[in-house]
Amino acid sequence: MKASVEKKYKAVSAVWAVLGFLFLIGALAMFLMRGSLPQIPRADIAYIGFFIVGFVFLIVAVSVYCMAKDKTAVVEENDERAQMISGKAGSLAFVVQTVFLSSALFLLCFMGFATAPVMITLMCLIAVSVFVYLVLVLYYNQKM
Repeated sequence: MKASVEKKYKAVSAVWAVLGFLFLIGALAMFLMRGSLPQIPRADIAYIGFFIVGFVFLIVAVSVYCMAKDKTAVVEENDERAQMISGKAGSLAFVVQTVFLSSALFLLCFMGFATAPVMITLMCLIAVSVFVYLVLVLYYNQKM
């Protein structure tokens, strides 16, 4: 079972790494073609956003890969803690959703597609969802 969980972590790490490299390749392409991208309002700085998002995704890939070697993260399937971990799958989905949404907002900002009121509204929504998530995590940790 331990090898299976490690394989899952490594597979997830590989997906994050591929996404990171795709963003870095996109940043390089935008940098090379920044003068010939009239459809992007801020083509002069759009590549910076893609580079930063790609770098963040690579950091996530490395951290997930390191979790594969963590002995406390590897739990047998018939253990009681496995049920708690499967319950935390929803919180993991929330974290991934928040990372993707934040990355999209970051890229929209750097490419010049989003106006200030739209960005402020969406960032406030992300802040509220993160706050609700943290409150629920603290509440359920006290219940356990």
